[in-house]
Amino acid sequence: MSDKQDILTSSAAQTSEDISRFADSYASFNRIINTLQRNYIELKEEFSAQNDKLAKTNLHMQELTARNLAATEFLNSILNSLSAGVISVDQSGRITHFNPAASLMLGIPQGVAEGKHYREVIPPGDLLDANAMRAAETGKAVDSVEKTMKLADGSRIVVSVSTAILRDQDNQAGGAVEVFHDLTRIKKMEQEIARLNTLAALGEMAATVAHQVRNPLSGILGYGSLLKRDMEPDDPRQKLITKITDGVEALNNTVTTLLNYTRNEELNRERVNFDEFLSGTVTQFRRENVNLAGRMEIKIEPGLPPRQEPLELHIDPVLFRQVLYNLFTNSCEACSGASEVTVAYRLMPRQSAAELYGEQLLLDPDETVFEMTVGDNGPGLSAEAAQQAFAPFFTTKAGGNGLGLAVASKILKAHGGEIRLDKEYREGTRFVLLLPTRIVRVAV
Repeated sequence: MSDKQDILTSSAAQTSEDISRFADSYASFNRIINTLQRNYIELKEEFSAQNDKLAKTNLHMQELTARNLAATEFLNSILNSLSAGVISVDQSGRITHFNPAASLMLGIPQGVAEGKHYREVIPPGDLLDANAMRAAETGKAVDSVEKTMKLADGSRIVVSVSTAILRDQDNQAGGAVEVFHDLTRIKKMEQEIARLNTLAALGEMAATVAHQVRNPLSGILGYGSLLKRDMEPDDPRQKLITKITDGVEALNNTVTTLLNYTRNEELNRERVNFDEFLSGTVTQFRRENVNLAGRMEIKIEPGLPPRQEPLELHIDPVLFRQVLYNLFTNSCEACSGASEVTVAYRLMPRQSAAELYGEQLLLDPDETVFEMTVGDNGPGLSAEAAQQAFAPFFTTKAGGNGLGLAVASKILKAHGGEIRLDKEYREGTRFVLLLPTRIVRVAV
């Protein structure tokens, strides 16, 4: 009995101890749960705070991205709207930006240059250090350096180039940018100004000569007329007086011709159907110079291939007609009237014009060359005459004033073109007229 009680007592004690430990464990578990709950609430609150902060940060980043995108679009819009060419490269020389103005000036289509090495697509020009690639390689920039670039089609342009180094936020070089302006039209204006200055200087000289020469010439002519009046008609000295007065008049005509040559020609350009203009000029020349052109045969050969529509040139028709008159007159006089004159003309393809005449004529991107030849089957020119063909007052003809070709050259230069002697022509004499032009084709 006592053993059983002892067992029960021991078992009850054990149970009580287990219950006590369980209660302690349960209390500890509750404390852990409470701690976890508090931590969870704190984490939840922290997560909520961090989430709000992240949302604000994301919103700020979106605003910054939108601003950067707007700034990038605005910058690209500015670069694309600039009349100056802009080329940027990275440190290795790869092109990262190539704006439309650069595409137009260099004749390189948009989308072709980006991603390629500078040397692969951009002509270097005559100054090798004045470009973005050299700036990126050497770290040295240039400012407003003038250079000439020969393009892929053979034409050349004169540009003013400035370069700058591109740097990141840490001031480390990350490439370079090149900005260039087309000076071709300015160069044309400079040439025209130089031509006008030369004519102005010649005009002042001619005016001085005319003033100094014409006064005594007038006196000589007057006294000669008086002497001639007082002599008998059969007086043999009449011939001497006539020679004196004729010589004075010839000198006076020379002075007048000099003044006319040095006068600046004001161009009154018009849109002229050149096919009709040339045909009308030949007909008018024949009518006005019957004795000179009576046996002259003029062949007109329009440019090949045959055209279905006429060509329209922007020229001064009066002055251009004078050029043709002078050339026709030279041919007739050189061949004693029995001449065969061949006139050929064509509007050259842009690339052919640039390849043939790109070194002599400054062509705008939308210009080509109108080429015209006037040749005859006469005896040709001597080496001396060929050398001085366009020199004022040089002539091989008795009684000539030596200004026909000089005036023709002056008129062509006023149009922005030139006239030259074809020294390779062996069948007589042939002149080549070149005129940079924007041809407008009109429908028939």
